[in-house]
Amino acid sequence: MVARAKSPGRLGNGTEQRRPLRILFLTQNFPPEIGAKAARLYELTRRLAASGHDVRVITAMPNYPTGKVFEGFRARMRVEERIEGVQVVRTWLKPSNSVRTLPRLLSYLTFAVTSLLLGTRGIGRRDIVFIESPPLLLVLPGLLIGRMAKARVVMNVSDVWPETALRIGLEMRRVPLWLLRRLERLGYEKSDLVTATTPKASESIADRFPHVATAVIPGGTDLELFRPSRRSNALRESLGVGEGDFLVGYCGLHGLFQGLEVIVWAAEMLRDNPRVKFVLAGDGPTKRMLIESVSAAGLENVVFKAPLPREQVGELVASFDLALVPLAAELPGTMPSKVYETLACGVPLIVCEGCEAAALVTDLGLGRAVPPLDLGALVDAIEDFLGDPAQVKRIGRNARELATRYDLDDVVRRAEATFSALVDDMSKAVGY
Repeated sequence: MVARAKSPGRLGNGTEQRRPLRILFLTQNFPPEIGAKAARLYELTRRLAASGHDVRVITAMPNYPTGKVFEGFRARMRVEERIEGVQVVRTWLKPSNSVRTLPRLLSYLTFAVTSLLLGTRGIGRRDIVFIESPPLLLVLPGLLIGRMAKARVVMNVSDVWPETALRIGLEMRRVPLWLLRRLERLGYEKSDLVTATTPKASESIADRFPHVATAVIPGGTDLELFRPSRRSNALRESLGVGEGDFLVGYCGLHGLFQGLEVIVWAAEMLRDNPRVKFVLAGDGPTKRMLIESVSAAGLENVVFKAPLPREQVGELVASFDLALVPLAAELPGTMPSKVYETLACGVPLIVCEGCEAAALVTDLGLGRAVPPLDLGALVDAIEDFLGDPAQVKRIGRNARELATRYDLDDVVRRAEATFSALVDDMSKAVGY
């Protein structure tokens, strides 16, 4: 019997040289898909591989956020490739980016099945199996793969489901709440370690499941890709932004949790100010609705951009004068990854109250926090920055300095130490 980790405090503190690990990641999203989850796991896996670890990823055929399988991967059940030293196995799923529950559930379910049946060929023994959640349906194949590979299982919680879904009023009738809670409990209690991206999310899990070992693997940013010097006047001009204009931007998923409709409302309220321009870059299930709303209102101060490769995102974000990180509701424990990237670019932020980004931004004077979907508060904050260019410059300098605390290389070293400590604990338990 393998002993479970007894104390979360023991994890992630080691700094000594450790033996290479065999790590398997199970995630529905991975590049060439875009988005915070895919980018975070790509940076983590490739840096672990560069450090000499044997890293394997089981993921779905790329389809996010368009809901259509990318060219080159269509009509295929299994694809195996190597990306920057990481062995990546992709398996078939029924893709969907629908806002409706049933099509999304079917997408999750088909990947959960094929990841187990088609993705595990030749995995051998592993030291760590890392399950990325949500979706919670990956708990079952992840635990089975962990048992097959005789590995320690780490369940990483990037969003605490089903609480997050309930907070924004997501339709749950098609998926019984008891089933989601059962999967959540199963994942937490059967994993050897539950990790979260923020301390508050980790504390929330530990409070509800006090016997579960927890740790934090925070988000971070690539300080080379995201830096103030990437600001581009040519890019701003291509968006119709003049030299004296004030560009307010959002870059990321256009989804149910983001509440991006408030940006359209703000653009409509500020339509008579010719200096203020808005850009929304990305894709997702609500983008069509947003475009239709802008068209119906006859707004000429809003530009939509298609998703950008990660290498180009930094140039766009650095070209903002002000960045928006809205949410559809207060989501405690949530830290949108775009916060780190925006800080690294030296751009002030307007974030939503009720998430961990709010305390970071307001306590350190890096922007404003406004209530979710509060149009008046959002417009007031935008106009405040518009009328105070000295404040914008000051925040930009401070934001870049703070961002150095979230260097991805440091984040990955912490994750590596956490995994090594967990494996060492197992080795002692079984007498290795």
